[in-house]
Amino acid sequence: MGERAAGLLGTVALGDARLNRRLEQMVEDLLDRPQATIPEACGSWSATLAAYRLLENGGVAPAAIVEGIAGATVARCPSKGVILAIQDTTSVDYTGHRATEGVGPLDNPANSGVIMHTTLAVTPEGTPVGLLDQQLWARDPALVGKSQQRHATPVEGKESAKWLHAVRTSVERVGTRCQVVTVADREADIYELFALTAELTGDWVIRARHDRARADGDGSMERTVADTPVLATEEVEVARTPNRPHRTAKLEVRATEVRVAPPTEREQAAKARWFAVHPGVERVGPSLVGALTLGVIQVTEPHPPQGETAVHWLLVTSLPVAAAADALACLHYYRLRWLVERFHFVLKSGCRVEKLQLEHGDRLRRALTIYSVVAAWLLQGTYLARTTPDAPATLIMDDEAWRVLLTVHHPHQPLPDQPPTVRQALRLLAQLGGFLARTSDGEPGVVTVWRGFRRLSDMIFAWRIFTSVSMPSLA
Repeated sequence: MGERAAGLLGTVALGDARLNRRLEQMVEDLLDRPQATIPEACGSWSATLAAYRLLENGGVAPAAIVEGIAGATVARCPSKGVILAIQDTTSVDYTGHRATEGVGPLDNPANSGVIMHTTLAVTPEGTPVGLLDQQLWARDPALVGKSQQRHATPVEGKESAKWLHAVRTSVERVGTRCQVVTVADREADIYELFALTAELTGDWVIRARHDRARADGDGSMERTVADTPVLATEEVEVARTPNRPHRTAKLEVRATEVRVAPPTEREQAAKARWFAVHPGVERVGPSLVGALTLGVIQVTEPHPPQGETAVHWLLVTSLPVAAAADALACLHYYRLRWLVERFHFVLKSGCRVEKLQLEHGDRLRRALTIYSVVAAWLLQGTYLARTTPDAPATLIMDDEAWRVLLTVHHPHQPLPDQPPTVRQALRLLAQLGGFLARTSDGEPGVVTVWRGFRRLSDMIFAWRIFTSVSMPSLA
């Protein structure tokens, strides 16, 4: 069985050694052909049948697979350093598969599919390490369009519980190995989350959605931080969008600590009554929350280009912000948040999971978890070339793969004794996927890398045939 799959799956325990081996083989096949359909990746009818039986097995819990993946991820995290636990939610759309059961409405109720909430471990240098947590569910169609009395419902009664569950799970899984810093966008601006982390050992950097009132009643967070002097300046790259060109923004950074008011006693009492009539719901957040002291960072662009919307971020954090270096570190952590969006992009566009036709949501959730192993591996390999370019290529491919890769590109040169570097291998791999490798092209992106992996897989298959079969003489 392949070492890559075993290393990525960790100690996944499905209750049966045969199921464990079947899962490992399926992951190994998908690593070779991440864009392929399941039959294409498996390569034979017997292997395809085994893969489908695995996905149909009701005893195979996606949570058990995620737990093993997370264990392997933690083992790769830097000891005693910092690891960013970056959270984000996406929807996997199966609207076009009308016969599929067990899916639910998406943000547009006319569409149906599965909701995925991912926690991706990333180093402060920007290298994805793997998954720390993943939650998958289908929304109940009966709840669409109905008021849930949000102010009187605790977070456990809302979909927002996903953020707290992921924080608790990530911190508990990492343990004392390193410091966990949760990073998330505005949807995670939940007071109970801030209070929860005060009970745990983790920290967080979150973009604020609410300009919270001060505990002393004298203004709000943003008004307070806006009145402080500029602590630091920073230049950041603003990515191109269909409606906006790429540009460099010159930012001013202000930071201070603010003690903010908790939810009102009335709101907290109403939420306590909610638990009295929902006894089966597990508490995720703290029972009662008081005033908290938050680090608040305001990031503004005072002079945007004409016609462009100025950058304006308000970040809240449990980390220190008094020194310029501390505030800039929090800004840097937040700017790495987009890597989890990139993971979801790889999963959908690279692994093409929205093309899966598995007839039931339970099977889709198992498949999505398995494909997530492959997507995380692809993303990690792409960014290793940028953050640790001189590491050996054996971090992302085995000896056979790099030897075939070098032979394809340099057929008349003898193979070296040592593997190329990660950067050299990734650039050669990306060239198989259409990367031109010109001086002005920069580093290859994940799209050309996964195309290259697929072509390399076919070349390895051919290599095995030609090196194992004695060819007839042409004389």
